[in-house]
Amino acid sequence: MKKHQSKDQELLIALRGTHSEAEKAFAELYNRYAQRTYAFILRMTGNAVVSQDLLQDVFIRFFNATRQELVFTNPGAFILMIARNLCLNYKRDEPHTESIDELLLIGNEVSYPIEQDELLHLITLSLEVLDTDYREAFVLKFYQGYSYEEMSQLTGDTIPALKNRVWRAKEQIRNVLRPYIFETQQ
Repeated sequence: MKKHQSKDQELLIALRGTHSEAEKAFAELYNRYAQRTYAFILRMTGNAVVSQDLLQDVFIRFFNATRQELVFTNPGAFILMIARNLCLNYKRDEPHTESIDELLLIGNEVSYPIEQDELLHLITLSLEVLDTDYREAFVLKFYQGYSYEEMSQLTGDTIPALKNRVWRAKEQIRNVLRPYIFETQQ
């Protein structure tokens, strides 16, 4: 872990160097953090096209921040913080079109027994109707693998609040999936 952090520090220093050094350092940081950042954004937005656009915005803002000599020691966390803020802005500005009730109606269209890929699709759909706070907590915990302490550092929220959000997210997902799971067990 320290070796990885040391390499990140070297790359951050190189970003402030010559054009050639900065280009190589940026490419390496992009390769290191883009996939995980994209996965987070995609889970938060539920839209691949928007996620690609936001990913580009994240790295543009990251690069600009390094040129402004902002002080940070963990580029991965800083990149995820930028992604989080852009996702929150997107979700705030996006018109919300689906509700949990509408998603529950889809149950009548699904044939039983439900297949694993259908279940994964339903989980993804259920994520889309969660409140942004619940979705973010769920994605950080179960898709990104963050501990509650890491989540707290990223969001600025308390650990008990984050645990509550994860619990509520799981409850809402269970409520959405209950008709599908109940039908498949009969």
